[in-house]
Amino acid sequence: MMLLMLDRLNSANWHNIRLKMKYLKSPIYLLAWFVFITACAYIIPYFSNDYRYMMIEGTQDLVSSFSDIVVSQYRHYFTWGGRTPPHVLAQLLLWGGKYVSAVGAGLCYLVLIYLIYVQAKGKRVNPFKLLILPVLFITVALWLCLRAYGEVIFMLVTSCNYLYTTTFILAFLLPYRFSINADNCKKSVPFVIMMFLLGIIAGWCNENTGFAICAANFLLCLYLYKVKKLSFWHITGFVGTCIGFLVLVLSPGNNARLEMMETTGSFNYFSHLAVTLDIFFLTLLEELPLILSLVYLLFIAYKNKFFSKDKFVEYKNDFIGVFYLFIFGFASLAIMIFSPNFPARTATPFTCALIACISGVYFILKKEDIKVMPKTLTVSLYTLCFVYILVTGENALGGLLKVKQDMVERDYEIQQQLDAGVKDLVVSPLTVETSRYIFVADVRTKPTFFANEILSRFYHVNSIVRTCDFAKTVKHSDLIIYQHYGEPVCSVKKP
Repeated sequence: MMLLMLDRLNSANWHNIRLKMKYLKSPIYLLAWFVFITACAYIIPYFSNDYRYMMIEGTQDLVSSFSDIVVSQYRHYFTWGGRTPPHVLAQLLLWGGKYVSAVGAGLCYLVLIYLIYVQAKGKRVNPFKLLILPVLFITVALWLCLRAYGEVIFMLVTSCNYLYTTTFILAFLLPYRFSINADNCKKSVPFVIMMFLLGIIAGWCNENTGFAICAANFLLCLYLYKVKKLSFWHITGFVGTCIGFLVLVLSPGNNARLEMMETTGSFNYFSHLAVTLDIFFLTLLEELPLILSLVYLLFIAYKNKFFSKDKFVEYKNDFIGVFYLFIFGFASLAIMIFSPNFPARTATPFTCALIACISGVYFILKKEDIKVMPKTLTVSLYTLCFVYILVTGENALGGLLKVKQDMVERDYEIQQQLDAGVKDLVVSPLTVETSRYIFVADVRTKPTFFANEILSRFYHVNSIVRTCDFAKTVKHSDLIIYQHYGEPVCSVKKP
């Protein structure tokens, strides 16, 4: 009898150990990503807009207090743009220094992965009990398909505009996502007020995401009203988002920037439309692995009769949650067709939402223990993906280290000219160009180029120019996944 009890106790202990080991895989794996992201965010030098937000808007003075940031963003709102929340964060992180901003980027990236996982699951999940396979998929999908990865994740100001805001918005949308599955959606008065205030910030973050939140939550509120689950906080959150979005798009700074683009002839909507459509379809092409993955999983669900009348009733809310995320993501991308500027980085919310959609369908299939693909094929695909990550990751890290060394030499070059009293600075080219995983925003030969003007203010000089410009190429920098570096990006043409 005693032996039997000991045997059962040992079995129980081994089961607990195996369970703990199972859940330890994800934290250890994510720790490796945290170290890598933090290292790259620390190594990447400051570029263009980073220098702009180090200064009080409209002056050459460096930010030295929180009141300087308030003044700077007040002026910025009326002269150049309305994205106050991300730019306040950017100025705070720049003021805090490289250590603070680098650790912030690493932590934010982990939170983004967690939120994509939870959005897919549709319910609260212990962050230390994430299943390794979905976590692997999310991290691999982000590395493979996130456009302008180096700019979005590593560059400080751009990360505040896209990495941090997308993470914040996914967190804001969680109560809406959870309410699809919940039986009782009623919340306390403080929660109602909180959703209103957070809604203002969420709508104020970014033009395309502000529109997307309003569109997705409007449709969700209609659905919840139909099924008699609409609560007051759904409405206050939606109203807050609409207010924040209007504060953003109607800012005098946005209007001033558009007027400047029109008067200088740099923008004409009808000629620009063809360009935006090209970027839109290029984005869909780059996201094709994710789109095909979603279609494949939906086909598996269809094949296993998840859309039959009886079975769909059971999983209806799960599929509505996936559809809700897709609407948000696609709306954030599609609205950019009508924008005067459509950079690759604006696809960030779409990519994250698409990854959440795929993971969401995976979790639905997992409830019925349906295998998505054979184990051998899964292992083979992930092996190929991690070979790609290791090769391109090493290339990105090496390139960032090289450009950091270049910038040290650049600083020495500039300081020599400043010490000699030169007011029109001339600098040599760097040896690294922009690619998907490495971001470089250098000055050009034209003194009125936006990066040149920012650096002129920063160094208190009349102008700064580079000795040469690299030749224009048809290939988008985002399509360069591995680059050779170490040689000057351009050379002065001999007369």
